[in-house]
Amino acid sequence: MENLNAEVLIIGGGLAGLAAAVEARRGGRDVLLVCKRRAGRSGNVVVAACNLTGLLPETGDTAEGFAIDTLGSGRDIGDPALVQAMAEGAADALRFLEGCGVRLLRSDGRLHARQVPGHSRPRTVCTDRQGIPVQTAGLSLSLPLLEEARRLGVRFLDSAMVTRLLKDDSRVVGALAVRRDGSILQLLAGATVLASGGGGRLYASSNNTRDITGDGYALAYDAGADLRDMEFVQFHPAMGLAPVKIILPTTLFGDGALLRNRYGERFLLDSVTGGEQVAGRDEMSQAIYREIQAGRGVGEGVHLDLSAIPAELVNTRYGDLWQLLQQRGCDPRRQLVTVGLAVHFFMGGMVIDRLGASTVPGLYGAGEVTGGVHGANRLGGNALLEAVVFGRLAGQSAAAGTVPRSNAPVLPHPVSGSLCPAELLVALRRELRELLWQCAGVVRSGDSLQAGLKRWQQVATSYGHYAGSSDVQLWAETGHMLTASRLILLAALERMESRGAHCRSDYPALDDRWQGAVLVRRGGSGSEPVLEFVPGQGA
Repeated sequence: MENLNAEVLIIGGGLAGLAAAVEARRGGRDVLLVCKRRAGRSGNVVVAACNLTGLLPETGDTAEGFAIDTLGSGRDIGDPALVQAMAEGAADALRFLEGCGVRLLRSDGRLHARQVPGHSRPRTVCTDRQGIPVQTAGLSLSLPLLEEARRLGVRFLDSAMVTRLLKDDSRVVGALAVRRDGSILQLLAGATVLASGGGGRLYASSNNTRDITGDGYALAYDAGADLRDMEFVQFHPAMGLAPVKIILPTTLFGDGALLRNRYGERFLLDSVTGGEQVAGRDEMSQAIYREIQAGRGVGEGVHLDLSAIPAELVNTRYGDLWQLLQQRGCDPRRQLVTVGLAVHFFMGGMVIDRLGASTVPGLYGAGEVTGGVHGANRLGGNALLEAVVFGRLAGQSAAAGTVPRSNAPVLPHPVSGSLCPAELLVALRRELRELLWQCAGVVRSGDSLQAGLKRWQQVATSYGHYAGSSDVQLWAETGHMLTASRLILLAALERMESRGAHCRSDYPALDDRWQGAVLVRRGGSGSEPVLEFVPGQGA
């Protein structure tokens, strides 16, 4: 076993992890960043549309107004302290990005801000993606941060998957990781930042990259950290189906795009007064789902009408998208695009405070792996901002909170037994994704969730028959998927109401008695999850 030591260990090479690494290194610490694929070139940041919320005081915007919008969109169960921290850090986040070399789109020298649904002011900015294909637009964010981290002396360990967090008594002191060749690494650190992203690829239909499989939720849970809001999974209402299969930015709706069913009707007006310009992603997704279920959809989706997008935006903000559509034989002025639903973002995750500290000493978190900022629904642009703000805070906190260790943790004995064939692992993963999509999808119920748990148990039993696999990374990743998917099913079954992205057909109304968070933690025996509802805004 190879041993590596660092003062601060960062798990995850996306936007949150890179921001944390930069700040921890600027704090004078020796920093090691470990990534399952390639830092800065993998994960959801690569395929992000690069719309991020900022705070532009010259427009009259305030942190208080931004916080009000975010808490309201989250259906009043977000953590006010976290939301306020994000709002207060929004302006500095833009300066931080530009200071790292990120180019933000400007007009006459001023940041080009747009107003998107759910925001009361124009505060959404975009990167200047010149020379970068729209399919990998997020490289305009990640590559400059990667270069800055390298310039500062951050050490990188790519293609190594973290399989568990290491603890010395109650404190996290690093992690175990495995390379693709099966070799094991012990990564010891004075402080650890978990920034491994969400779990979109736990579902059969997702616009996430293939490496986003809920690892961080399982790592945090197994280490004894509290998680919250795991029932809140955001479905994107504009996943391109034809003529292109890419994520279409929801800023389009604020700029005039419309949803239409197979008969050309603006069906969203039936459920949301004001339609596309004010509807949240949860409202749009549920309306699209109903149209498809009623037979008024277009295959597995609906039509997106882009004909009203102003010409000046076509030539600036959406130029690369228009060019791609035209290359695929679609004139957006005259022809409709087909969009469908796909899992996009997890609002829940590891509990943190406003400095990024988890409920376990030595462990910090940032980005989609954490919960509490978005509540029951996320506003467009807030995910990238959250990653930057809390990545920076977690990196700073980890740098300040690192402690020297005197002893290495006691490692578990190797498990011996039969190996699971790779083809069976692939089949088990496919079943997990299908059961979540079918049983804990856009609309779920007590019956569907119970059926999902029954199917989950069958998968878990099959997995448990084996001690490992020749593909060690695939084996460990599948185990993480099992843990995370169970937490989603249990939390969704626990919350008996409909709120934001959590829509239950057997409890279709919002219920004030459920204004709060569903916490989940590892039981005292170490086997069964314990769920607890904590009432009150922000839990």
